[in-house]
Amino acid sequence: MDINRKGISEQVADSIKKKIQNGEYKAGEKIPGEREMGIELSVSRNTVREAYKILEAYGYLTAKHGTGVFVASPEQQIQKMTEAFFVSSDQFKDFFSVRKILEEWTVKWSIENSNQDLIQQLDQILKEANEIVTGDQNFDRLAELDHKFHMTLADHSNNVVLVRIMHFLIDLLSESRTKSINIPGRALKSVQEHERILEAIKQNNIELAQERMIDHIESVECSISQNTLSK
Repeated sequence: MDINRKGISEQVADSIKKKIQNGEYKAGEKIPGEREMGIELSVSRNTVREAYKILEAYGYLTAKHGTGVFVASPEQQIQKMTEAFFVSSDQFKDFFSVRKILEEWTVKWSIENSNQDLIQQLDQILKEANEIVTGDQNFDRLAELDHKFHMTLADHSNNVVLVRIMHFLIDLLSESRTKSINIPGRALKSVQEHERILEAIKQNNIELAQERMIDHIESVECSISQNTLSK
């Protein structure tokens, strides 16, 4: 009995998922309640409730207490995946390998689509980072600025898929980024490496910017690996 009900709820979940993927239910939109959806799909309210739970677990839906069930935004879906994903030490190197490839193309596309707004944003980020690195050493803020530097480049790539993947990857490595910033000398080195990347961007030199970006990612990876091994 339970197995059959589970099978039906999964079929209902698949049916609702298709409606989301087809754009019938759009991101942020409230979907019908359990009773209404049950009538529409000719299933019980309990079956719909289970289907909603399945879709919420996969990040397709988000329930708001006292308000209803809504289609999750792409950002909420990425956050759900991030929460469910654990980066083990043996996956760490693989993630950095993928990130190097993505960052290399990110900096290329951001230069090709660059404007004065990009330069100004990156200048402002590095100005604040330099003030902190030579001042109160607020490591939490430095980690935020590090994230902001890379995501500003991604945002200017004009590639929506890349932006979402970068958010996902960088969020997965957020703990590593925080640890990295706290390694003695690492924060200053990262800021200096970011400045070198920005110099190449200002020169509109794609190859040099890509080379300096890869050097930066490898430098961060090396710092974290050495710091981990020394403990």
